[in-house]
Amino acid sequence: MPLEPDSAPMNRRQSQMAHSFRAALVKLWKIRRVIVLAALYLVFFLWLFSGETMGNQRLPEHFELRGAPAWQAPGPGHPFGTAVNGADLYGLTRFALATGVSVAVLAVSLAIGAALLVTSLFVFEDRENRFERLERFCRACGMVPGLSLAAILLAGGGGGRLLEVLGLTAVLVIPLCPVLARWFRESEEDFDLVAARILGLSRRDVVLQRLMPGVLRRLPGVFAVWVPHALLAEMALSFLGLTGERPGVGAMIALGQDYLIEAPWMAIYPGFLAAVVVMILSFLGWRVSAALRTGPLPPVM
Repeated sequence: MPLEPDSAPMNRRQSQMAHSFRAALVKLWKIRRVIVLAALYLVFFLWLFSGETMGNQRLPEHFELRGAPAWQAPGPGHPFGTAVNGADLYGLTRFALATGVSVAVLAVSLAIGAALLVTSLFVFEDRENRFERLERFCRACGMVPGLSLAAILLAGGGGGRLLEVLGLTAVLVIPLCPVLARWFRESEEDFDLVAARILGLSRRDVVLQRLMPGVLRRLPGVFAVWVPHALLAEMALSFLGLTGERPGVGAMIALGQDYLIEAPWMAIYPGFLAAVVVMILSFLGWRVSAALRTGPLPPVM
């Protein structure tokens, strides 16, 4: 029985739509781990940054004893108890963690961008030992403990937030540059790159079209792994009193130690919540690094 004139194009359109739908499902299935990890990060950050802010209040205002203390032990209304002035300790801790995570995320992001920029100055050279000077310089700088360098910078500059971000950025750039140099060298050994050279592609085209995409795909793994490290460094600097009077979990633990006998929750509970947050970020970072096959990274701080 002959088909009607419009039935064949209609069937072709339906088959194309079905093929596109199946292809989209296949792509989603391939990146299912990335989607799950992105959803977990979204839920975590929504919880972390959805609390109330402290405004212009200084952290010592909540821990200075002026007259009779107004603290309360952990209970139904305040699961973490309250500070000296009666402020909810859970809200203060979450805001302090949000501030620390913001500093860590910004510092790691700037460090990745700076390391990629510095390494790109050498990758366009077509020499065998083009990264030798960069690696020698990073090894020399790596002899100085990173956290000590950040502490010296903060102590000399007054503990400003911008200075803290820049100090952590400088510390993270040093071990990351040799890692990027190694990734560029490994990418140049691929068969596709050898074929591109045989085809006569310029060095610029080889770097931008063949080398750079492979390195960029692994950078989110570096970001996810190093954020908890940077957060630990921020809390350590805060504990030492080098970040000024802005809220920080380390500073809360240090101030709460003065009341360890009368109100131990002021030092214990912020540290407990900070440990949970660091473990969550470390687990997510490990999963992201495994999914992207980032490989081993050098220790920092």
